[in-house]
Amino acid sequence: QGNILRSSPLFIACQEGHTEVVQMLINNKADINKCVDDGASPLFIEGHTEVVQMLINNKADINKCVDDGASPLFIACQNGHTEVVQMLINNKADINKCKDDGASPLFIACQNGHTEVVQMLINNKADINKCKDTESSPLFIACQNGHTEVVQMLINNKADINKCVEDGASPLFIACQKGHTEVVQMLINNKADINKCIDDGVSPLLLLVRMDILK
Repeated sequence: QGNILRSSPLFIACQEGHTEVVQMLINNKADINKCVDDGASPLFIEGHTEVVQMLINNKADINKCVDDGASPLFIACQNGHTEVVQMLINNKADINKCKDDGASPLFIACQNGHTEVVQMLINNKADINKCKDTESSPLFIACQNGHTEVVQMLINNKADINKCVEDGASPLFIACQKGHTEVVQMLINNKADINKCIDDGVSPLLLLVRMDILK
């Protein structure tokens, strides 16, 4: 609602899900890619699947990003809107289009634990090891947040199990630090390096002992 004073009638109609009004405005040549101040186009109001389909059918710019680089696909993945994600993929949305900080649609879906969205992105050849600027990978963030199903999906699809972030922390290290025992076991079962240390020399093995997982 904060954008209401600087939004076009089409943007507001899309935001509220008023499909008949949206169609009326489109029929009368409303600018379908007219953005609000942060760069969001009507397509960014993606909670209403019918509205999204109407915009796509009328040649909305499917990869138009907001000021921080987030695409419509990124936002749909962030919010777990599976139908919208599928629509955008079907219409050739850039599946690896990242935000300015390097986060990909797959990264944000893994971060938020949207398993169905993660599977859809993997099925459509999302880059499974594409990292944020901090070198945080989709697997790392899934391990950090304890999303076991997502972790298993990524491992099954050959995610780099020992890919570390800038300070040297591995997926196993962060899972140990956060106390996600099921994730820790999955990583160990898949040959994660148990002795890989962060920059200060602390290893996952030491954390496992502290957690009483290893005696």
